[in-house]
Amino acid sequence: MISQQEQARRRAAFEDGIHSAYLDGGMVTEAFRADAEEYINGIIDLEEIHKRLQRRYDSESDT
Repeated sequence: MISQQEQARRRAAFEDGIHSAYLDGGMVTEAFRADAEEYINGIIDLEEIHKRLQRRYDSESDT
């Protein structure tokens, strides 16, 4: 379990990144947001998010 302070730090970092993506005309999927919530809550680590993104977008490029 991670501390509330670490959760707040993680949430702020992700929200800043998501906001930046929107400002640049990008979009953030619900799947990514769900992964980010799991990271923020300490369920998964950054390595797992990276693996999920690779699987998700590698499989989309195959279609």
